[in-house]
Amino acid sequence: MEKEKTTEPTVEKPEVKKEEPKAKTKKKSILRNVLGEEVPESDYFYKGVVPPGFEGTCGKPVDREDLVELFHKIFKPSDNILFYKQSDKEVYLVIIPIKYSTEIGDFNDSIDGDFQKHAISFLNEGSVNVDTMRQKLERVNKFVNYSDR
Repeated sequence: MEKEKTTEPTVEKPEVKKEEPKAKTKKKSILRNVLGEEVPESDYFYKGVVPPGFEGTCGKPVDREDLVELFHKIFKPSDNILFYKQSDKEVYLVIIPIKYSTEIGDFNDSIDGDFQKHAISFLNEGSVNVDTMRQKLERVNKFVNYSDR
């Protein structure tokens, strides 16, 4: 006697889609040189740590053409020394890359996120005087260690 073949009904299982891990979006650099190009944060902040509130405190890169031109007469654009202006005051900051810094490093007991900055203020003078800015930028240039070029 022949056995009758029985087939079990097949139940279609719903296709389970595996969720792809979300790609980590690379955080956009907050640093720009006076040419508007992004620069690596690790070049400016000790141990690559950006201090909290950096953008709010330091403002934005200077975009006033006469000041940028003057800045590039004193600092080579290829050295990527940053020139920032606070948004609400006549205070300018020169930010030196770590490789040229004389004040930031292990031997100075620097903490993560330190960066070498020099403030140039025109609060008492009212507005920026190009000749005074030149003198102040030249003084800052003495604090840059170009031996690592």
